[in-house]
Amino acid sequence: MIEALRILHFLALAAGIGGGLASMLAARQGADPASGPEARAALGRLRLRLSRVTAGAVALLWLSGIALVHAGWTGWGALPGLFWAKLAFVAALTAITLRAQQLVLRAGRSGTAPPAPAMARLGQGAMGSALAALVLAVVAFTL
Repeated sequence: MIEALRILHFLALAAGIGGGLASMLAARQGADPASGPEARAALGRLRLRLSRVTAGAVALLWLSGIALVHAGWTGWGALPGLFWAKLAFVAALTAITLRAQQLVLRAGRSGTAPPAPAMARLGQGAMGSALAALVLAVVAFTL
């Protein structure tokens, strides 16, 4: 059971980080003046799909993470101290993801693209938070 939860947790992490990185690359390519209107439109659709994947991955990380705590630890108090630092970055990642989804939904209702500068900042913050959480998790659970 715990192994299956860990695998699910790691797959969600991979989908989240991979989707975020792919979205950042698609944004850079879409901003390139050499990209034509058709390419920019296709990249915009791709980024919308990637945002859904990454938001779903964050939700799955929470669900699988909570299940892992209950399946593998004697409670929240038994978790190593660095876990709480990791959780702070997970909370930041979650807040960033929710804000990005809000901007995407708002843009979708108005028929426009989300504001590129804000999405770029959110993407960088999400990637930094995800990588910090990953590093802290490795350190917290291997000491």
